[in-house]
Amino acid sequence: MADVAVIHMDMMAKGGGEAVAMNVLEALQADHDVTLLTLTTPDFEELNDYFNTDVDSVSVRKAGHLAPFVHETYGLKYYVLQNALLSRYARRHADEYDLLVSTINELGLETDSVQYIHFPFDWTVSLDNREHIFHPTVEDDSFYEKLCTRIAGVKREDIRANTLLANSRWTASVVEDAYGTKPRVVHPPIDTSEFEPRPWEEREDGFVTLGRIERSKRIAEMIEIIDDLRERGHDTHFHVIGPTVDEEYREEVAAMARDRPYVELEGEIPRSELVERVCNHKYGIHGKRFEHFGMAVAELAAAGAIPFVPNDGGQHAIVDDREELLYESPSDAVEKMDGVLSDPSLQRDLRTRPDEIRRRFGRERFRDEIRAVVTDALKGSDGRRSGVRVELPDDVAESTD
Repeated sequence: MADVAVIHMDMMAKGGGEAVAMNVLEALQADHDVTLLTLTTPDFEELNDYFNTDVDSVSVRKAGHLAPFVHETYGLKYYVLQNALLSRYARRHADEYDLLVSTINELGLETDSVQYIHFPFDWTVSLDNREHIFHPTVEDDSFYEKLCTRIAGVKREDIRANTLLANSRWTASVVEDAYGTKPRVVHPPIDTSEFEPRPWEEREDGFVTLGRIERSKRIAEMIEIIDDLRERGHDTHFHVIGPTVDEEYREEVAAMARDRPYVELEGEIPRSELVERVCNHKYGIHGKRFEHFGMAVAELAAAGAIPFVPNDGGQHAIVDDREELLYESPSDAVEKMDGVLSDPSLQRDLRTRPDEIRRRFGRERFRDEIRAVVTDALKGSDGRRSGVRVELPDDVAESTD
């Protein structure tokens, strides 16, 4: 039995990254002494209920004082800085554990750690050379970037020396572009156990979207897509399901929903109701571009719905690159959906068998892979790390510990 630290910023965000973290904790807790290094206090009872997991043998350790304070005060506002501080804290305390496992992308950890990358921060690439910025920051000027990079202490040689995992082939290729090394692809854990797909003819002719309510999910655009489908004569409706992380955007979406009786902004609902809603509807829609994998999309497919997704990112793997389900723009989405909704034979052809989703993306598959990866990493590690620490002024160094 080894001492393993799992590093994750905020379990209560309840997104795909948190689903990965919860399943990692559950996979490791029986065989190891597991500690969660984090910025917040997780409510495991609530999280277990939300993710249908059973995490109960895990210690929790706050990552110092400064990073938790920044998170509590500003939320996602200084996300990259918080991640950098978390990275620094984990590195400074690495010798207290036999293995560090990051479920919050690549951190400045030295050799023999395991790092699950949803999408890389590209710490060693200058801001001007980054094709896309996926993580929200208050400022993107060089001072902020240099400060975060200095605190994070990520080095290419360390990244290459660690065990890297990526959530999709697409993400793995982006990591390779950033750091010159290609991670092993381990698809995220999709909970298929509760989904009991209904016969197609018994389902409602409506759409469901799953995921956090925030601007990058483009919920407003999806509502407008439903508007256009109804104008074309399709008697369809739309359920928006997921926790709120952006109150301002939620109000915008709520205002749109109030004017449309066929749009229901449900927000965060019990897992049993989510499962029931998805299993009772024919279609799903996802709005986030450059989605790194798309766990919500996989859940829609596991429930027997036909999901429509943007034509970029890691979502291709879930819909098997079917052109009928990949859209370039809202107008293209309307054209694709109109074609599918008007063709029952095409609908039968596009549906994915739930057992295929379970085989490719199921939770037991994920947990088995994680346990094997951790076992191999522990075999290759002597349980100790050493290396050059990032030197900061004394007052900053003290506040991060």
